[in-house]
Amino acid sequence: MLSKLKEWLFGQPPVERHHAFFGRMVFMGGATPEPDDYWECEQSVDGVKEPISVLIHAGLAGPGSRQVEFYRERMADLDELFRQCWPIFEPDFEQWTGKKFTGRWRDDFELMSIEIPLDGDINNSWSVCYFVAAANHYFTASFERGLPAHNIVDG
Repeated sequence: MLSKLKEWLFGQPPVERHHAFFGRMVFMGGATPEPDDYWECEQSVDGVKEPISVLIHAGLAGPGSRQVEFYRERMADLDELFRQCWPIFEPDFEQWTGKKFTGRWRDDFELMSIEIPLDGDINNSWSVCYFVAAANHYFTASFERGLPAHNIVDG
């Protein structure tokens, strides 16, 4: 009876799962499958000060091996990951920071999160987010069909 009352007052508790690679994950979706369902977790990454948020587009079954591989490939070379984002960051960087880019991305950008596409397919939509302290904003590179499509600047 008490559990039914809690469910009525507060809703269903979040679905949590332990994944062999990603560890503790929380499901961000409902009982009915939706295209925007995803799992969220945090990962420590070599060369990054704080753990990053990882958003994994997958249903209740959880991430698959191709999504693990997608993540590993991106995190294996952070310089290459940033290089892919830079073309769409460049037009906004000087405008938002008031300074020239030194070419040393770690001086100005801090990796915050990565969104892993459905099925780990690089051609599906995904994104990478960095915090830019000089701008006091987040720069998010959105990718479509494997290419950077646009930058979203938010604070």
